Amino acid sequence: MTMMDDIANDLSLWIDQTAESVAAAFAPSRAPFSAHITEDQKLDFYRTRLFNPDGSPNSQGRNEEIARLGAEGFGRVYQAVVRRYPQLKPPEPAPITVPEQWPGSGGPPGSGPPTGPTPGPGVMPALPGAPMRG
Repeated sequence: MTMMDDIANDLSLWIDQTAESVAAAFAPSRAPFSAHITEDQKLDFYRTRLFNPDGSPNSQGRNEEIARLGAEGFGRVYQAVVRRYPQLKPPEPAPITVPEQWPGSGGPPGSGPPTGPTPGPGVMPALPGAPMRG
């Protein structure tokens, strides 16, 4: 190795170390262009994205947030917003009740004989609501 090779290696090392030091000094501790906001401010922002002022769902905002955050991220944000603003939580569905006696049959479904024509052997009956083939 010559003296010029030593100088080139030293200069290269100095340039790399200086570039790393400068980059580390300017590197942000948070995402670029992000704002310093509190958790309440975040939840208030997402409340306006997920709900209209009257508390009804904001469909456009929800669709945009699902596209941006993904289904799992949206779910976490939605749960956090509803925990913070419980008045926005959807009402619990009414329990499903089964009547004691079904109208017209005198009993629960399936308790009476089948109605309508019975198909012949080897013929599959048509499903309710399915088009008939002929």
